[in-house]
Amino acid sequence: MSSFSNKTKAKVKMIEMGIVPAFTGREVKEMLESLSLEDRKVAKRKFRKAWRNIAKRDKTLQNLLLSDNSPDNSPDKATLRNRSCWVVSEIIKEVRKV
Repeated sequence: MSSFSNKTKAKVKMIEMGIVPAFTGREVKEMLESLSLEDRKVAKRKFRKAWRNIAKRDKTLQNLLLSDNSPDNSPDKATLRNRSCWVVSEIIKEVRKV
């Protein structure tokens, strides 16, 4: 199956999950800015849910990408980017299986 087909299927899967169908940080930023404040909150919440599901399945990944080293327990930019990459890669893996 072609890379284009996998990307298209992955974007459809992301839409079905309720998260922003983006592969780069720039795309995420642009798409989130185009949403209303309420829709933006929902999309971010659904992304966090997807991330938590992935982290539950892989404990080593959870230990690597949790943000317990910051005082307010919020992740830094690198951690957020890495989480985004993991979520997208897991979605692409699921699409390839089908």
